[in-house]
Amino acid sequence: MPFVLLLQLGIILFLAKFLGRIVNKMGVSPVVGEILAGVVAGPVLKIVEPSVSLEIFSTIGVMLLVFLIGLETNFKEVKSAVYTGSAISITGCILAFLGGFGLGLMLFNSTSIGIVMGVIMISTSTVIPIRIFMERNEYKTKVGQTFAVSSLADDVTAILALSLLIGYFSNTIGGITQIALLFFTVLGFIYLLTTFGNKILSSMIRKLHLAKDDQTFLAITLAAIMIVTFLSDRAGIAGITGAFLAGIAMSNTTMKNEIIMPKIRTLGYGFVVPIFFAYSALFLDLPVLWTSAGVILIVLLVGAATKAIGPGILAGFMGFTRKNQRMIAIGMIPRGEYGIFIAQIALGMTIITQQVYTIMIAFIILTIVITPLLFALDKKI
Repeated sequence: MPFVLLLQLGIILFLAKFLGRIVNKMGVSPVVGEILAGVVAGPVLKIVEPSVSLEIFSTIGVMLLVFLIGLETNFKEVKSAVYTGSAISITGCILAFLGGFGLGLMLFNSTSIGIVMGVIMISTSTVIPIRIFMERNEYKTKVGQTFAVSSLADDVTAILALSLLIGYFSNTIGGITQIALLFFTVLGFIYLLTTFGNKILSSMIRKLHLAKDDQTFLAITLAAIMIVTFLSDRAGIAGITGAFLAGIAMSNTTMKNEIIMPKIRTLGYGFVVPIFFAYSALFLDLPVLWTSAGVILIVLLVGAATKAIGPGILAGFMGFTRKNQRMIAIGMIPRGEYGIFIAQIALGMTIITQQVYTIMIAFIILTIVITPLLFALDKKI
């Protein structure tokens, strides 16, 4: 059994990196290639199937992924755009949730599916938009900083929504009072980690660095991520929340760029993160993709419109030019890691069917694919 697992991991990693490189040369995010690797290895060739062992590697992958997202968050750099970025994010999140919820009711006649679809649609994937903003030398401008804040606010909203989703469908919360209690528990956990946690981790990291041992430093950093993730789960919050907050807590440490970022990125993107994206595709039902093409198109149109139109219009009222309005609107369209993870959780809890899961993963992939195409089209206008 261990050797079979090694073979499966080897196949997934090879295909993920191979296909990721191919699609990246076509101007598409490597994430698409990594998901396609799971499609090829699973539903197409049927040589890799979901298992507890693979799920563990997938969980470590998403844990390191959201840790890196938190680690790259710098409140000091984007504080000048906090209010405009947050307002744009809130507008997009509300409209996206309502759009997803409405689709769940209309297409599947299910409130539960509507809630899950709404939550999946909340978070924007920042990888593609931010890279394009950087390529255009727009990231340090007002529009770039506003988008960075909006993305961060989207991530925090997605974390809160995920925790509420798990609590609600696990029957650990029910009434408004319990929902409010969980909400403030999450906020309290965030506050503790970003204040006291930041001081404790920074002090610990400074002392560890005196030993001049990078391997020990990396091991302790990974241990801290795992412990905080465990504590987050025990606190009744999604474990992924803890990994995200651990990243934020370490974002101001002096050794962030020298040791933490490069080593975690190498371990994450070189090994476990591609496994997470590939693993998400093992559950896809290929016949559903063909029979549900019309539904997927509807979900794509609603998901893209609700995330783009509201924030784009609001950006106009905030003084942004037409060009910057379009950049913000397009940048809000792609979904990614949080949406995939939420879909996996919902499928595992049997809140959604495999059909709905396939539709939502297809929706996420399409948003990732069309975003650079829309940016390229906008550049010609």
